[in-house]
Order: sequence, then C-alpha cells, then structure tokens
Amino acid sequence: MPRAPFQILVVPFRHVGEQIEYAVLRRQDMNVWQAVAGGGESGESPQQAAVREAREELGLDRTVALYPLQTTASIPARFFADRDSWPAGTYVVPEYSFAADLTDEEIRLSDEHTDLQWLDYKAASDLLRFDSNRTALGELHERLLGADLPRPVE
Repeated sequence: MPRAPFQILVVPFRHVGEQIEYAVLRRQDMNVWQAVAGGGESGESPQQAAVREAREELGLDRTVALYPLQTTASIPARFFADRDSWPAGTYVVPEYSFAADLTDEEIRLSDEHTDLQWLDYKAASDLLRFDSNRTALGELHERLLGADLPRPVE
C-alpha cells in the first residue's frame, strides 16, 4: 500500500510502582535510539497509523490505549522513497505524536529494531537521537507528572 505523506511517533511508557519508565528502541537500519516511528498508509488517519505501527513494532497482541500529544514536527520529504507518489509541492511531511501505556504489556520487537531499553526520563532523553522524540518524551513526562494525559484516541 502506498505511503501517505505523514509520519507518526509513539512514545511507550509504563508504571513500575511509583516510577515511570519510557521505552526506547534501537533502529536496525540506522543504529540509533528512537520511539516507535513510521509512516501512514494511504487512507489511514494518523491515529490509525499510530495504532498499527505500535502493534507491528512492539509485537503487541492487542491494541493498547494511545494518547494524542501536542508535539508535532516536520520532516523533509526528500528523506522518503515514496516522495514521487505524493502531491506536487510536498516538501515536508508532518509527524504526529502519541503516547502508549504499556504497563503490564509484553513486548516482542519487530525486525525493525535490535534492542529495547526501559529507562527513566533523563536516561531516555539522553539516548534518543532525534529532537522530535525528545520533545514528545518531554511533553509526555510533564503530562504524567501532572496527571494530565489527554483522552485516548478512539
């Protein structure tokens, strides 16, 4: 299915007692640490793409609650092979961010990643390669500390 001109980011978190941990994944093709990331498929909404990517990349048996974040980013279209199939004049694609509560969930990484670490906020932020990942992580961390998660997407 053709790729849609947008990207999604899903920051996994879990509660371990009173602590919050965040999952960071090592990309197989670039050897960098990131959150779950991927492109939308033609006809998908960003929310639908986030649900699909989280299930695929984390090997989840069921759909988990996804919370929309305010964090957005722009990625140059030149980095995507499908650019030629997008409308003329597409120079950047938006990246929409979500959070996924994986408390008590078992993760089985896809072939896209070689490793996963559960870390506290500072360690996760220090390890993430991309600014948009750190921004989304920071927003999520503040929301969790303030008990201010938005309503999950349907």
